[in-house]
Amino acid sequence: MNFFNLAINNIKKKFGSYLIYLISTIFAVTIFSIFCSIYFNPQFSGYRFGTGKMTVLFKAAAIAIALFSSVFVLYSNQFFVKTRKKEIAIYSLVGMKKSQIGRMMFYENIIMGLIATACGIILGVVFSRFFSMILLKLMADGTAVTFSIQWQAILTTVVVFLVLFMISSLNAYGIIYRYKLIELLSANKKSEKLPKYSAIGGILAIVLISLGYTIAMVMNVNEGGLQLMTPALVILVCVVIGTLLLFKNFIPMTMLALKKNKIVYYKTENIISISQIVYRIKANSKMLSFIAITCAITITMMSATFSMYQALGSIVPYYSPFSYMCKNIDDQQFNEMLEVIKQTGEVKATATNQFEIIKIQLQNDGYSTETDNNPGMTVDGYIMSQSAYRSIIKDTKVETGTFHNIKTDFNMDLKDGEGYFIDGNTKKDYCENLTGSAMNLQFLNKTDSYNIVGVSLHKYIGFLDLYLKPTLVLNDATYKKYLEQAGVGDIVNFTGIMFDNPAGSEQTVAALNKIIPENSQSSSTMGIANLSYIGVYKSIFSLYGAYVFIGLFIGILFLLASGSIMYYKQIIEAQEEVNRYDILKKIGMSRDEIKKSIARQLAIVFGLSLTVGLWHSTFALLTYNRTMDLAGKELPTMINAGIIVGIYIIIYCFFYFLSVNSYMRIVWGRKK
Repeated sequence: MNFFNLAINNIKKKFGSYLIYLISTIFAVTIFSIFCSIYFNPQFSGYRFGTGKMTVLFKAAAIAIALFSSVFVLYSNQFFVKTRKKEIAIYSLVGMKKSQIGRMMFYENIIMGLIATACGIILGVVFSRFFSMILLKLMADGTAVTFSIQWQAILTTVVVFLVLFMISSLNAYGIIYRYKLIELLSANKKSEKLPKYSAIGGILAIVLISLGYTIAMVMNVNEGGLQLMTPALVILVCVVIGTLLLFKNFIPMTMLALKKNKIVYYKTENIISISQIVYRIKANSKMLSFIAITCAITITMMSATFSMYQALGSIVPYYSPFSYMCKNIDDQQFNEMLEVIKQTGEVKATATNQFEIIKIQLQNDGYSTETDNNPGMTVDGYIMSQSAYRSIIKDTKVETGTFHNIKTDFNMDLKDGEGYFIDGNTKKDYCENLTGSAMNLQFLNKTDSYNIVGVSLHKYIGFLDLYLKPTLVLNDATYKKYLEQAGVGDIVNFTGIMFDNPAGSEQTVAALNKIIPENSQSSSTMGIANLSYIGVYKSIFSLYGAYVFIGLFIGILFLLASGSIMYYKQIIEAQEEVNRYDILKKIGMSRDEIKKSIARQLAIVFGLSLTVGLWHSTFALLTYNRTMDLAGKELPTMINAGIIVGIYIIIYCFFYFLSVNSYMRIVWGRKK
């Protein structure tokens, strides 16, 4: 029998041991293949987010999957070699050279890699259309996808994973040379010394993690670029190093203190579990830290994307409060628009609103824009009449609320000399203290002062031209005086139309845009002169739908890989503990007592990494939550996170119970 056939026979005999690893690896190959298929599929090349193509997201996600898969495969490979130390020793005793054993291990890894790659590619091809339909559904763009085999995607998947498994196989070959025969024969007879820890390291762990949490809670989430990256990087370093020190020093220190408590320690079921935990946690500190960080990333990523997706429907009015809006049109164009809406028959116009605003400049000693952050500066702004603002509130059915981008609390009759300030900023920090102060209005080389009687963040025009510019609402009589003095260039006219079903107005909007052509020279933030609910709706969902799709599957991959690593680590430790449990059986411990001890031991191992990961993700989500006040979705965000955590824990518990049962079979059911 040659080495290749021997490798095949070994895989057949140990297929059950390889199954969890194989499932996780096949899933990684499948997701990578699907993401590559989407990237190379011409149907998705036209979708964009901002100024970039959406397919770039899938390219980045595929790279992330490949990198994570590399870590997982190499890590798992080391576990498999450790579980077979005695088997390798026997091969050496019967005369096999290390090069021959290494060749056999090399073949085993290559065969497993080929199986995983082939199965993953087949599943990727079979399910690519199905998952593409899910993606389009999440992107609110129907489900029409033509089945096609993307050969570039298949070739890319084959090359990436064959290279990965080749590296893994060479690594397995090299591991054989690291062990001496005596080490392999006495693999399960290593004495375990009382682990040493650093009290300073334990304290530093708490300090670093607390520092990371504190920075996360107090940092200004409104900042962007390097200003936001700096604290984010500090948080990452503090939490990662703190987590490693936590498992390496603080938790062993705590467990050793618990061991000194005779009341707790000398309970029958605790004698073995506490001892083993004390010895194992420090030895596995890197793995447990990796699992905790991976858990935090997975939960945060999946919760954040899912929560944002759930909130998207309520965010759309922030960008487009009217179903359709345009500016500076004449009566003929307006009548044509109404006629087109009737002829299309897709939706009905429930309200129309034509109003004007006047360009002016505003100044207040305590006010500035987010971009300049220079209190007392003079900013470009607008004034509008009280009656016009009331009509907008009525037609767009604005919710009532304070300091909110899509709500207003305007319910007053303004007197002469009074003004209601609508801030163009996105956060309340710049306007919340303006009530009662004087706002200076500059127009035609003349300055008038108005007492601010109320403030709001309501974006009554959405993203059409006025975004980030403040507006001062005046009573009709005062506004009329400015209107009489204003020239043609000082006035901007807007036309807003409300539909009975704005989410189903795609054909109507397309027809309206032919009457009112989009102006490439528009100063609009979104680069368009006409703004529609359906346009914003599809734009937002196309972006965040892709995020949810990517976050969901990468999260599942991380979970499966993390669970697999935990499972195989427990299997290794179970094999190392067989002799110890044999002694416990001989001194009278029953099967139930041993199983209870094992269950407690593994519950602590699994529970510690999960608990630390949940703590990290909680503070990450609380920080993310502060960026969600745009749509006022703080509570739903945490509720959605709770749903994700619940699902995560259920799957995580599956690996826990699987580990307990496998551990028990090894230490109790093994025949001498």
